[in-house]
Amino acid sequence: MKNQLNRHISMKLLQLIGIAFVMVCFTGCNSSSTFVLADLKCEYRTNPLGIDNTTPRLSWRIIEEKNTRGQKQTAFQILVASSLSNLEDDNADVWNSGKVNSNQSVNVTYKGADLESSKQYFWKVKVWDTNGESSQWSNPAKFSMGLLKPSDWKGDWIYKNNQNKKDHNWYRKNFTLEENPQSAFIYVASFGYHEVYVNGKKVSNAVMNPVYSFVKKRLPYLTYDIKEYLRNGDNVIGIWHAAGWSRWGRIKAYYDAPFVFKAQANITLRNTNLELKTDASWKCKKSYSAYVGRWDIKDFGGEIIDERLREDDWNTTAYNDADWENAMVFNNEEAKEVGISNVNLGPKGAIVVPSTDANPPTSKITATLSAQMVEPQVKYKEVTPIDVQKDSEGNYVVDMGENYTGFFEMNLFNGKEGDTITFKIADRKVVKSSWNQRSKYVFDKTGTGHFTNRFNLAGGRWVTITGLNYKPALKDIKGYVITSDRKQISQFTSSSELLNKIYQINLNTYIANTIDGVLVDCPHRERRGWGEVTVAAMYGDALPNFESGAYMTQYAQFMQDAQADDGKMRAVINGDDFEFLMWMANSPITIWETYKMLGDKKLLENHYPTLQKWMHWLYEHSDYETGGALKIGTRGSLEFPGLGDWCTPRGNFWSSSNSPESAHFNNCVYAFMLESALEIAKTLCKKEDAKLYEDRLKVQRNATHQNIYNAGTGKYGLGHQVNQAFALLSGVTPKSEQEKVYNNLVDQVLYKFPYYDTGSSGQALYTRYFTEYGERMDLIYELLKDKRHPSYGYFIEQGKTVWPERWSAIGNSQIHTCYTGIGGYFIKGFAGIRPDSENLGMQHFIIKPSPVGDLTFANTSYKSMYGTIVSNWKKNDSEATFNIEVPVNTSAKIYIPATRKEVVLEGESTAEKSKGIQFIGTEKSDAVGNYIIYQVGSGTYNFKVSELPKVSYPDPLDKPDNLALIGRMNASSMTIQSENYPFLKHFVPMMKI
Repeated sequence: MKNQLNRHISMKLLQLIGIAFVMVCFTGCNSSSTFVLADLKCEYRTNPLGIDNTTPRLSWRIIEEKNTRGQKQTAFQILVASSLSNLEDDNADVWNSGKVNSNQSVNVTYKGADLESSKQYFWKVKVWDTNGESSQWSNPAKFSMGLLKPSDWKGDWIYKNNQNKKDHNWYRKNFTLEENPQSAFIYVASFGYHEVYVNGKKVSNAVMNPVYSFVKKRLPYLTYDIKEYLRNGDNVIGIWHAAGWSRWGRIKAYYDAPFVFKAQANITLRNTNLELKTDASWKCKKSYSAYVGRWDIKDFGGEIIDERLREDDWNTTAYNDADWENAMVFNNEEAKEVGISNVNLGPKGAIVVPSTDANPPTSKITATLSAQMVEPQVKYKEVTPIDVQKDSEGNYVVDMGENYTGFFEMNLFNGKEGDTITFKIADRKVVKSSWNQRSKYVFDKTGTGHFTNRFNLAGGRWVTITGLNYKPALKDIKGYVITSDRKQISQFTSSSELLNKIYQINLNTYIANTIDGVLVDCPHRERRGWGEVTVAAMYGDALPNFESGAYMTQYAQFMQDAQADDGKMRAVINGDDFEFLMWMANSPITIWETYKMLGDKKLLENHYPTLQKWMHWLYEHSDYETGGALKIGTRGSLEFPGLGDWCTPRGNFWSSSNSPESAHFNNCVYAFMLESALEIAKTLCKKEDAKLYEDRLKVQRNATHQNIYNAGTGKYGLGHQVNQAFALLSGVTPKSEQEKVYNNLVDQVLYKFPYYDTGSSGQALYTRYFTEYGERMDLIYELLKDKRHPSYGYFIEQGKTVWPERWSAIGNSQIHTCYTGIGGYFIKGFAGIRPDSENLGMQHFIIKPSPVGDLTFANTSYKSMYGTIVSNWKKNDSEATFNIEVPVNTSAKIYIPATRKEVVLEGESTAEKSKGIQFIGTEKSDAVGNYIIYQVGSGTYNFKVSELPKVSYPDPLDKPDNLALIGRMNASSMTIQSENYPFLKHFVPMMKI
């Protein structure tokens, strides 16, 4: 019976002690603090440029050299200055917080003088430890402000006359400085991508920015520090502009975005300020590169480079731009008001829209200009090819070694002027191009050159090169993964090589589909931000494995801007819309999950008005007033709440929309959403709303349970894994029925359908249940170690380097997010590093490892905002060791698998007698048998267990005479070679009797 039903915690000590106890125990006795302060961040980023939050949050991490147990911060002091010299002299002319008695070291709100547009600020911090001793001042950090008011923007929107949206255009502006600048920033807001150059050099390592947004309401801009690029004398600023995502025509609210940009450089000299802004004096010219393809579903194309038109010195002062034309100024006052377009996207969003490439800019710009908060996109990782072979048609096929999303680069030789080389990119070997991904290169008279993407990317592994008359060398080829510059913050290795591969491939899949600041379904066929995969991936992949604070702040803003006037959230954040509930559930599920991991209350506050409107929309689409659940649309239609799970082993059929099973799925989702909304309201002290959501939740749970539950069998409908798990997770199942429902779920996983029985929309709650609620990582391990179809192991057996769209491992999208979201199994599950429900935000957390199955060790680290948390365990037949590291200024509740507390040692004594450790209880667990629970402060702890609990699986329910019916289906080990059998979209089990 699961641990939720059998809590045997010794509450006596738990009630007597608290986190405060362990945080003050056993500190060092030095006369001065040994704290070192590191990783200073502002708004989740290191030295960010051009932020527009006028009360920014500051964070730091504390390292303690002696690793003293129970050490923490007891106070802090922050100095903010207008110059680095002032800061070095401790002259805090902007803000001196004074000594603040607090252990807060993450997202401390700035409370100084008003911050000014285009100004740079420098800051440092020192802290006091538990002995009252202060640290040294940290190294200085900095941040700069963007243009905070619309009136601060002086530049015009400009464009090139007679341009096409396929063009990549150059712009430049010459000017003279009489001295080297004191500071210099340029602000660029563009529809589509841009790159900034100063005096011939590219500024920053960013590529393909800004990220996407709901451009009818908001356009992100970027800030660049160009001080070091400028000089006394002649200077030139260049902008390379490409329409990129502004060619995308699947937002009816803003169908034909104008291909324009504006820029403004604020340069500070000793005695004066220079403001350089875009206007008609800027010169422009079409560059030597352009787009290929439509930039729509099924045809994102690529780029063409015409070497004959190359001018590498176009952005230098020596270049003569006399034959360039002047830029055109876009008159927004006279522009066309934009309404809802009647463009036909098709009932399922599969129709390609008419191109607007030839249209001049006419649509009125209604967007607010806001600083891009998420990290800029960069060349995230280099990809090295592994093979080049000649195909039967005489073309050369490059194997890049893995499916990835990003740039392809190649040095080219032996050409003749005008010869064209074509690069076709595919995510599977059997085709030359996946979804018309292709780029081109035209030789000049030198016969040599270099191709690289700049303003488009492709998803694939195999590059077929046509028109080449020699076999290329591997050393002349490379690729780059393109995504936002978010650092990986986790590591996982175990005794299972298969598990290790699943962990890394899953993260690679997440990164391969995170482009333009949005998680998309795939990078080649659609590039649509279907919401259900974000609900899953933010929980499992993003928050436990990558820096995600800035990313989620940006994404939440996108969600809020895209909300319909009636309160409905978007199911596809960047495209044509649907009314499928899980696809719209990032509010509030992902918002609340982010708070649980990061403790960011501002995220909740900013999102709350959106949440209120959305919850009211859902209320209007429910039968709450009559004691019912959601109103369910016509079966087989796309009406709300629509589809249940999608791309499951059992199939994904549009006819399942609004079926009884899908209705149960969506009613459970709504209950889980109400619970998240309730928790948000309680956290923000919105008492009336909390009562409202609590009442609705009670009715929703009761009505959902009554709909398709069979009390005789303990099953919801057909009793599939998702049916049972969702009901338990969302609190739909009454306490009196939980044991039956739970036993049926376990029986499904072990015997009746022993496969990973969910898909893209079920993944979000399926992973949550087995990781943190049902806590059955033993069952998940059984599923993950399987190599037969359908399974993650089967994907790997088929040579997949990222997850495909379908469990069959075949099909026309081999880079897809249907099965991402499992990253939490490794960090939160096997390692057990997760938030404490009583103290959210990871300053106080749980470590609850799961040494299950035949795993003999797992080593895991997770770098929280406070520091690196480590959970390493190793076991043999009956003994185990657990090596735990808790960062300074945090505490943890540690769960150690053991039969009883007497067999748990830490050092040379029983754990409860060891320094800084407090025994607080025990807990039964179906996965590991029994946990002994301790409360600890910061420090390193080495537990040794001499007697591990024994666990076993239950016998099958309703055990049939034919035992083959409860074993794994032998036919499922086949390798599928055709898209026609078994059915393309699902797994058809065949019993061997």
